[in-house]
Amino acid sequence: MSFQKIFGTLLNKKQKRVDITLMTVATQHSHGQNESLPTFSFKAGSLPIAVKLALIITTVIIVGMGLLSLFILGNQSTVFDQQTDAYASALGDQLSTAAIEPVLAGDLQAIDQLTSNLVDNEGIEGVAIFSDQSKMLSSIGINPEQAPPLILPEQPLYWHIGETNKIGLTSYVREITFRDLTVGYCLITFDRSFMNTAYGNTIRTISAITALMVLLGIIVAAFLSKQLSRPIKHLVEGSQEISRGNYRYRFQERRQDELGQLMGSLNTMTEGLLRKEQVEQTFSRYVSPNVACALMNNLEKIHLGGSHVEATVLFADISGFTTLSEGLEPTAINSLLNEYFTLIDQIAGKHGGHIDKYIGDCAMILFGVPLHDKEHGINGVSCGVEIQQVIKEYNLTRKKQRKITVEFSIGINSGTMLAGNMGSERRMEYTVVGNAVNLASRLSSIATAGEVIVTRELHDTLGLAALFETYQSGTIELRGKTTPVEVWHIGHQLRMISSPELFDIHTPSIVH
Repeated sequence: MSFQKIFGTLLNKKQKRVDITLMTVATQHSHGQNESLPTFSFKAGSLPIAVKLALIITTVIIVGMGLLSLFILGNQSTVFDQQTDAYASALGDQLSTAAIEPVLAGDLQAIDQLTSNLVDNEGIEGVAIFSDQSKMLSSIGINPEQAPPLILPEQPLYWHIGETNKIGLTSYVREITFRDLTVGYCLITFDRSFMNTAYGNTIRTISAITALMVLLGIIVAAFLSKQLSRPIKHLVEGSQEISRGNYRYRFQERRQDELGQLMGSLNTMTEGLLRKEQVEQTFSRYVSPNVACALMNNLEKIHLGGSHVEATVLFADISGFTTLSEGLEPTAINSLLNEYFTLIDQIAGKHGGHIDKYIGDCAMILFGVPLHDKEHGINGVSCGVEIQQVIKEYNLTRKKQRKITVEFSIGINSGTMLAGNMGSERRMEYTVVGNAVNLASRLSSIATAGEVIVTRELHDTLGLAALFETYQSGTIELRGKTTPVEVWHIGHQLRMISSPELFDIHTPSIVH
């Protein structure tokens, strides 16, 4: 596998991890789970990609240099053998030529002079000259026992001497010819240890060069791996920032390769996530966070219409607001409403409710929708009682500060109501409608300042008499109803509700 393919494979694996992390971020963000976004971390025992690249590049260099060294050494061995054969052939040719006349003349002294002169050369252990009948005419040094005709000129004789410290020898035979007639033979024996020493020197030289190249390769691999992994490290750091919800993070590096394209795509994605987050934050200020989350999680289901649900609705209306507003400037009225409605919103959230809308000086609070809550009834009543208590304490503080105070009239009712998107295709809002909602609005209109009232059905169903100070405050006539509706006042809470009691509370459908 080539280096480009290896690097591409590592890069693709790392890019897939980054893509998976970013998709997880986008999915969890759309579901409103920013608090639990995963962090990007290496697994225990895993190596950084820079180290992996360095190891791969180093391995490739070592394997390549090793194979190259083996090839060079193998070739060098062949070259040494060829050089030895050529050297032996040249000496044999010289000796056979010089020995023609002495052999033909039978001049043994001249023959001995030839052999003694040649044996003094480095690496030559023995020299011998034979007649055409293989009779030894002269011999000096170490020579084999075989007769020259038994040693082929093209096939040197490899042999050794010594039992413990063996010395490798190679003998070459050359014919002494005169006018195409063989008149004798000359034999030259070489010490292979001389050739082995030269071969060993060559091996050590090549090994030293190989080690030096490997060392340089490791340095280059470390440098290249650091340079190649740096943009990947930046991608990992960027993905970690994005996974932590930092959608303002941007890659500043400008590259003209695939990594540069990936960084540009991530910048575009984070910019989109930032805009989406800003839209959601803005959206959640105009509608309740619960409604915003439900809508964002079901974008394909945003259309007019709804479904019947069991829920509780609370109307908190400022008593005498019309008269009060006549003597105040618009900015003072706005500031007054914002301060009181901020308190009511905090209390509603504490009891699992949310502000559905503000209708002038009235706040409409929902419980059990769009998120199901089987305890919506008791939560709504507890919220209404706490609103009156907090407003009473808040008014004492404002009076000390010589500020204007207001009081709220609260009506609460539970029952079946239609919850969904109301309005038109171009402009709609999520709300609830129905008789149960209308009755809660009517109750708030007849309640006195600082009072919380509910219907008889809600009072008896929740067993409010055991939890709060309650009494019947009257009846009201409803259009279309022959029987008046009993109205009950809810006062201070007598005791806290235990978990088993809360679990046993059951709120059936109450239709008015």
